[in-house]
Amino acid sequence: MSRAVSGDHVLFEECIPMFRPEKIKVYEEGNDLYGYLLLDFELTESLHFEYFIIESTKVVILPGEYKAFISRVKLPKWFEWEHDSYLFTIGLASVISFVSGRPVKSPRDGYTSSEELDQQTLSELAIKFPIISSGTGTHDIRLSNDSHSKLKENLHEIMILLYSVPYELYKTVMQSIRLVHLAHLNKREDFGLGYYLLVSAVEPIATEAIKRKKVAGKNQLKKEWKEIAKTDEVFRDLLEKYQNELSKNRYIGTRFVEFIMNYCPPTQWFDLKHPRENLMEYIGEISGRSQDSNIKKKWYEIYPDDLSDVEIRAILSDVYVHRSKFTHEGKNPPHRRPNSSNRFFDKEFIDEYVDGEYRYNEIVLPNFQLISFIANRSILNFLKEKAKIK
Repeated sequence: MSRAVSGDHVLFEECIPMFRPEKIKVYEEGNDLYGYLLLDFELTESLHFEYFIIESTKVVILPGEYKAFISRVKLPKWFEWEHDSYLFTIGLASVISFVSGRPVKSPRDGYTSSEELDQQTLSELAIKFPIISSGTGTHDIRLSNDSHSKLKENLHEIMILLYSVPYELYKTVMQSIRLVHLAHLNKREDFGLGYYLLVSAVEPIATEAIKRKKVAGKNQLKKEWKEIAKTDEVFRDLLEKYQNELSKNRYIGTRFVEFIMNYCPPTQWFDLKHPRENLMEYIGEISGRSQDSNIKKKWYEIYPDDLSDVEIRAILSDVYVHRSKFTHEGKNPPHRRPNSSNRFFDKEFIDEYVDGEYRYNEIVLPNFQLISFIANRSILNFLKEKAKIK
């Protein structure tokens, strides 16, 4: 049951059953209802899904270098009134952000719902998500034909999955999707928070997919210790305490790494586009000249096949450590380039105080784009497995 008044605040738990009711009941009669999406790119054609339609964007010119990109959404027929319709589009915004790797917003209330996007409504919506369209910090606002086709294809794929898996799994996955969504919304405000949210999005799915007993190491001496404990009371007490402490170890970091290696192995990382690939494709389309040379591997770049399995596992383990340091110490990950121009990894030097002296160590860090891709692909592959879709 959603609140009568949102108070301009989001409780995402209210959005989950509105995006996919546990029991879908379609009302054939009644007025068409609409919601809105605020994108950071221009959607040039409408997208049609089984239960709803996302219309092409209307562009609103704002002061300075800012624009707004607004898409109206024709809502599913399970809404009888406008009151809680905005909860659906917040859920939808989360899914689109998860799939596209971009920030997407939706109004936090339904007061602007109307059948037509008149100038008043456009103005009210535009100020909720202004986009820098040129200059420093500009968004990549135009999709190439290939990017548009892949977005459409990937959205259709995940909608089928989300509406077909068991409802409890759907709810769990939607919470992770929301964390990815929040990561993209918060990246510019706080890179560390965005990075933390991406890793946190994977964690609950990883612990669902990789059970503790699969990664917990077996102590070969345990049988021998149990024999000693039968006759040694002090040793028996120590063994019980040891086992109690051991049982508290959930091996979350290890399960995180194993989940990625199983559900998004490095061979799949090559499906990740170069950060400038969409722009180069778009320029190539309007100029008629290939721009592939601009996105080819540079001599200084590190690609997944440059690293051994052991090195990749160590890098992924460090990712989880950085996430934990943000959680418990408020310490940001050691990245220096929030918008990496490299396809997969960045190199950074960190100073450490060891044995009374400072040492500078070079470390390899997965960039934000790669972690976003891993979160998307690993969760998607897990969903496919549960839905028995290849």
